[in-house]
This record gives sequence, structure tokens and C-alpha cells, in this order.
Amino acid sequence: MNRFKIKYLLATLACFVSFSAFTCTSSVKADTTDTTPHVTYDAHVENIGWQDPWSKDGAEIGTDGKGLRVEALKIKLLNAPAGAKISYQAHVQNVGWQDWVSDGTEAGTDGKGLRVEALKIKLENMPGYSIQYQAHVQNIGWQDWVSDGAEAGTDGKGLRVEALRIKIVKNNDTPASSISLSKSTDSLKVGDTDTLSATLSNNANSKNITWTSSDSSIVSVDNNGKITALKEGTANVTASSDGKTASCAVTVAKAATTDTAPSLSYSAHVQNIGWQTPVTDGMEVGTDGKGLRVEAFKLNLLNAPAGAKITYQAHVQNIGWQDWVSNGAEAGTDGKGLRVEALRIKLENMPGYSIEYQAHVQNIGWQNWVNDGEEAGTDGQGLRVEALRIRIVKSVPVDSISLNKQTDTIAVGNSDTLSAAVAPTNSTFVWTSSDSSIASVDASGKVTGIKAGTATITASSLDGKKTASCSVTVADKTVVTFKDPVLEQAVRKEINKTTGQLYNTDVNKITSLGIIKDTVINSLDGIEQLSNLKQLWLNYGNVTDLTPISKLSNLKILSLNGDTDIDISPIGNLTNLNQLDIGESKISNINVLNKLNNLNYLILDKNTSIKDFSPLGSLTNLTLLQASYCNFSDLTPLAKMKNLSRVSLNYNNITSIEPLKSSTNLVDLVLSGNKISDITPVANLTNLESISLSYNQVNNISSLAKLTKLKSLMLDHTGISDISSLSGLTNLNYLGVQDNNIEDITSLKNLTNLANLKISQNKISNVDAIGNLTNLTLLDMNNNQISNINAIKNSTKLISLSMHHNKVSDISALSKLTNLESLNLGNNPINDVTPLKDLSHLYEVDLTTSQANIDYLNSVLRLGHAYNNKNQDN
Repeated sequence: MNRFKIKYLLATLACFVSFSAFTCTSSVKADTTDTTPHVTYDAHVENIGWQDPWSKDGAEIGTDGKGLRVEALKIKLLNAPAGAKISYQAHVQNVGWQDWVSDGTEAGTDGKGLRVEALKIKLENMPGYSIQYQAHVQNIGWQDWVSDGAEAGTDGKGLRVEALRIKIVKNNDTPASSISLSKSTDSLKVGDTDTLSATLSNNANSKNITWTSSDSSIVSVDNNGKITALKEGTANVTASSDGKTASCAVTVAKAATTDTAPSLSYSAHVQNIGWQTPVTDGMEVGTDGKGLRVEAFKLNLLNAPAGAKITYQAHVQNIGWQDWVSNGAEAGTDGKGLRVEALRIKLENMPGYSIEYQAHVQNIGWQNWVNDGEEAGTDGQGLRVEALRIRIVKSVPVDSISLNKQTDTIAVGNSDTLSAAVAPTNSTFVWTSSDSSIASVDASGKVTGIKAGTATITASSLDGKKTASCSVTVADKTVVTFKDPVLEQAVRKEINKTTGQLYNTDVNKITSLGIIKDTVINSLDGIEQLSNLKQLWLNYGNVTDLTPISKLSNLKILSLNGDTDIDISPIGNLTNLNQLDIGESKISNINVLNKLNNLNYLILDKNTSIKDFSPLGSLTNLTLLQASYCNFSDLTPLAKMKNLSRVSLNYNNITSIEPLKSSTNLVDLVLSGNKISDITPVANLTNLESISLSYNQVNNISSLAKLTKLKSLMLDHTGISDISSLSGLTNLNYLGVQDNNIEDITSLKNLTNLANLKISQNKISNVDAIGNLTNLTLLDMNNNQISNINAIKNSTKLISLSMHHNKVSDISALSKLTNLESLNLGNNPINDVTPLKDLSHLYEVDLTTSQANIDYLNSVLRLGHAYNNKNQDN
């Protein structure tokens, strides 16, 4: 039951005595009987902003099917025990994992256009409850539910989260009386995997299961029961819960002789995490970016020749270099909290192969790859190893090797990539630096200046007999200045340097910069020195000269929304741009767009002075175009844009959409508020999922019949009377046909996926077709001629129902709509409201002009807002 303080205006009396006045009010206390914990949440969505109202207990936030990114979220608990809280963190585009926040604080970003890619949620101080959540992800759809701190979404794949559902679940805390496994024995070959499943009696909580291996050098097992065969032998894999155990004897045999390629399996023991699941050949173990130390590691060869082995040693805090160990033995320590600071690895009895490895080190990051017994990490500097990558490489002799440069100059903090030409092309070589404190080099030949000086970068064969070198001079850093103090402060904020001299090495780190509404900038002088800038937002400023940004050749995203009276010709040099927003900029000439052939996204909204739209014709790579409120009339320039998927052209002067008939990749088309009467060309656009044609004069909508993928259709104020052609659009989730001349809605009876239906201001008297629409959550049918609403009784998922200005007197059909929260019955001849007495979720009721007893409803339902002609709560 919602808790609200209800105010009712009972009477108003005025008495002009000594110039004083008084007002009398009364209130109804909120219901306090609901002690069940709930979760409520909200999302900041691309092109929408913060959604309203907040969602609750498993309901969806965000959007699915519209391709819009979630950019931020907020989560709160309701009715939570004292001391309980909900914590959450977001993985954000270009940012990575943010810090954990809690209880309504924002996670993610708003105003920067960055997508949330993944999230984690957990409850604290709430024993007996779990938090469950799932994400709708770009190109994937709804993922499985996860819980209690597990990751939903993806990180490292660049995919946006588009929608979320979150719910609190009461745990089953009954301990298991027994446990059993799907197998009691298993046979694998080296390198194989299998997954065991455990079953608990009493429906006990499966999250309490712990998996262990009696010999993890033979068989490893992860938290989900996945086992990996590492070497020949036998080991027992055991599942334990509440003191009960079950085991599977796993026998590992030599790999099949047809699989002769040696490979590698390895794992790390990490601070606060413990032993991680083994990975193979070049994958990362440990963590980078979290500041956690690697404390130990184990390595195993797979499919190795007879007699071959891998040996390794660790340099450990307070211990130094340990003895060499091999083949699955532990190097380092676990349980002592000591960091691994360096390591060495080598192969024995494996001619023709080399072992390569690299370490991610505190304050340094990823070092160069080293090989065959060389040191990775540092010793004597007290720095922790945080992550490792290891791989076996088959040696192919090098006949010749040469570099594209023999000399190079870079600034401190800058990078350049050398390329090596080797023969044969599949031969094996490594990159090294004569002094990595001056210039480092990675496995791809990328050279980075560390400090001023000279270093030699060498590409060499594994045996060192073939080499090629480049002498790299690293120049000292230079001072960077900005004419506009607002721009300077934005730069300082981005690099977290509030005072002191700014250098090129500082600003070279910036890839994204936002100067948005309410922050006025007058000059861009100096911004050209941000040579690695890829994303720039300069919204609602006073900038008129864009010349400085013409040198930002790496720029991919540029927003100048609201920067009025600008000359955009300097952006013609930015040929790598793929997203451009110049909405509300009072521009009149867009000829420069002819040069920006890589554009994917273009926003031109509210530029009413553009006379010639023909330059759009060259933008054949566009996938999104927004040009609403632009006096756009002729769509001919769009005829060659075969890649368009989303087009928004609201409130222009468009009369013909014939040029769009070949845009068969269109998914979302918005054409409201134009002068369109013939929509025949849309019949070809069979991939459309959303179309808006409201506020046009469309009399015939038969062309829509072929658009069977449609999920959203808006036809408000179009003058239509016949909607029979919609009968086959069974994927529709949203339909708006308000303010028309419709009398018959029989054709809607098969649209059983409809969740939102708006049919207000028509001439409808019979709504029997709605009886089939059991998935409706919102129904608006105001200002019609409806008297019988019996069909609505089947729509038990309804949350909002509005049907004011009809002829309804009997509302008994509403008695089963227990999910209703908002109900508008105004201007209907209703006297009896007792059918509403059990609608416990009902919060808002409008019975304007009725003679119904609103006070009765207040007494049984504790309404938040109630209205009629006698008693109104404002």
C-alpha cells in the first residue's frame, strides 16, 4: 500500500476582522501496514532524459526495440530494515567501472552521451533477501537474470545497455538435507572441459554451494561447477553446502594425438579475490585498473611433447626471488598478503617454441612483452604485479627484417607506432627498448615517450641473429595555454589538475571533453593542442570561430547544439567525424557536409534558415538523421541514403515521402506535423519497428498493412476513420490513434501484444475488441460514446485507465483490475464506486461531475489524489 499524506480541502471561511484570515484542512494518514521491502529505480535515457515515474519491483526502465542507450541510473529501497542499503556501480563507455554508489545516488553520466555498458547491484545489511536484475543489451536482447553483485550487461565489447529490470527476492534459507551431483565419475582428455550440476534437497538456496578440487593441477573447477582438465591423473571434484557433500571422480587422459599444438593454462591468486578460474594462451589473469596485487600464480602445459615442462619463479615482497617451480606448482604465496613483484618463465625440452609474457605493474601499466627467462615486473622498487598475460609462440626463423623508420621524434607522453617488414611474413620476432624508462614499446611496435632522452627500439628474431633498429628521441614537454578561462577550467577538470602549469603531456591524455549548457565559452583558442581528442561537446556557448577545432583530426564526435550564429566551414577538415550535432545553431549553409563522408549520425534540429539541403545527398553512410523544425520540404537528397535506420523529420513542410521508398533499412521513422497525405512509399519499408505520422492529413493507411515488424505506431490527428488494415500488425506494443473519426475498433482484437493503447477523441461506442488485449498496461479512451466497459475486465495488467467524457454508469468490470494505480472516470454518470474498494494499488481517481461518494473511497483505499465535483484534492 502506498504511503502518502492526503490533504482534503473541507471548507474555506473568510472573516475580515482585524485583517486576519484562516483556512481549515484535514488529512488522512498513510497506510503503514506494508512492511515488504521494495526496490524503485529510474534511468537517464538517450533522447529522453530521466524517465518519470520511477519503476518498481521488476518493471522495465529504459527502452527495448528503440536502440537508445541507458546513460545513468538511480536505485532506492522502500520499506527496508534499519541500516540496510542498496549499492550499485556502472561500467561506462570511455570511463570503465565507476566507484560504487548507493541509495538514489547517480551511477553513470548524464549530459555526456556516454552509454552504460554493464552494472552490478548488491544489498547490504539485508539478510534473507537477494537483489536480482537483468539487462537488455544491444545486439543481444534480454540477458538472463543475475544477482547480488554479479555483472549484467557486457564490458569490453562496446555494447550499450538499453533497458533494465530489478527486483528484490526473499531467499529460501532452509538448509539442504542432502546434495547430489549430475555425475559420480567423469573422463576427460587434457584441455577438455565439462560442467557438473548440483541438486540440493528442500529447494535450498543453490548459491550456498562451494566447489573444490582435490588436485587443482590436474582438474580445476570454478564457482559454477565447470571443470577443466589440465594434466593426466585423477582428482575428486566436490560440491559442499551446509555440511553436506557430493563428489565426482575425474580421470584425465592424454589429449588425442591429432591435437598436437602445445598450449598453456594458468591462473592467479589475487588480493580480495583468491584463485581465479584458469585461462589460456594470451588471456589476462589478475586485474588491471583495480589496484589489486597478484599474490601467486600457477602454470600448466597442455598437449606438450614428452619430457617438456614449463618452469617459473616469482620475486615476492619481503622474500625476494623464490626457487624455480614447474608444471602446476604454486609460485608466490597465498594467505600471507604478500605481493608478487616480478617473475620469470621458461620452457624446457620444447625446441621450436618460445614462451612470451608481460606484466601489468603498479604505476607503470602494461610492460613490454618479454620471453624465455627474462624478467617481467620490477624487483627492488616495491611495486606490485596486478595482472599477467602468457602465451606459447611457435618459432618461425626470420630471414630478414626492416623497419619503416630509422629515426623518430616524439614528445613525452606521446606515442608513435613502428611497423616491421619480416620475411617470411609469419616469422616470429619481438620488440625491445634499450631504455624503457625513456621510451617503451609494446608487442605491436607502439612506442611511448616516458621522459626526455634517446632510446633504441629494436625488432629482432628470437635467436637475436636478425635485427632492425630505430633511434627514438623523446622531447621534453611543452606549455599549453588557453585564451578562455572557462575552456581552461574544463580541461583542468578533465585531467584533475586544478592548479599549476599545463603541458602537452597533460592534455594529450584527454579523449573526451564536454562544455555544456549553462557554461558559456567565448573562444576555442588552445583547444587545437588536445591532439588525441575524439569527443567534444560545446553546447549553448558564444563561440563563433571554430577554426581551432579544424586541427583536431582524431575527432569522431562533435556537438555544437545551441551555439548560435556559427560558421561551420572549419569542420570540413574533420574527415574522421562520424557523429555531428549542430541543432539549434541558426546556421544557414551546410555545404561543408559534402566533405564529411564518414558521418553516421547528423542532428540539424531547429535550424530554420537552411535553404539548400542538397549537401545531405553525399552522406551515404548516414544511419541517423534528425532534422525536425527545419522548414525541410524536399526529401530528394535522402534518396541515396541506403544505410539510414533512424530518421526524425517532425514539423517540417514535407508533402511527399517518395524519396524514402528505397531506405529499406529504416527501423524508426518520425514524420509528425508535416503535410503528408500519401503514405504509399512506406509499404516498402518492411523493417520499420516504429513510425509516427501524427498531425498529417492521411486518409488511407492501407500501406501500413505490410509493416508486420511494427512495435510502435502513432496516427493521432490524421483524420482517419478506417483502421482495418492494422489487424495484422500483431507485434504492436504501442498504438496511438487519438483525435480521429474512428467508429469501429474490431480490427484491434488480434493485437494481443499491445501494452499502450490510446483511442481518445473518436466516435467509438463498442469496445468489445479490447477484451482480447490482456497485456494492456495503459488505456486512454476519453471523449467517445462508450457506455459498456465489460470487455475491460480481462485487461488485468492495466496500471492506468482514462475514459472521461463517455456514457459509463456501471463500473463493476473494474473490480478485478487490481494493478490499477491511476483511474479517470470524470464526466460519466457514475453513482456507485464500490467496485473499486479492493483496488489496493489505486492512488489517483478522478470522478469529476459524478455523484459518487469520494470520501468512501478515501476511507477504504487511502488515495493520494481524489477528485469530484464535491471534493477535490489539488
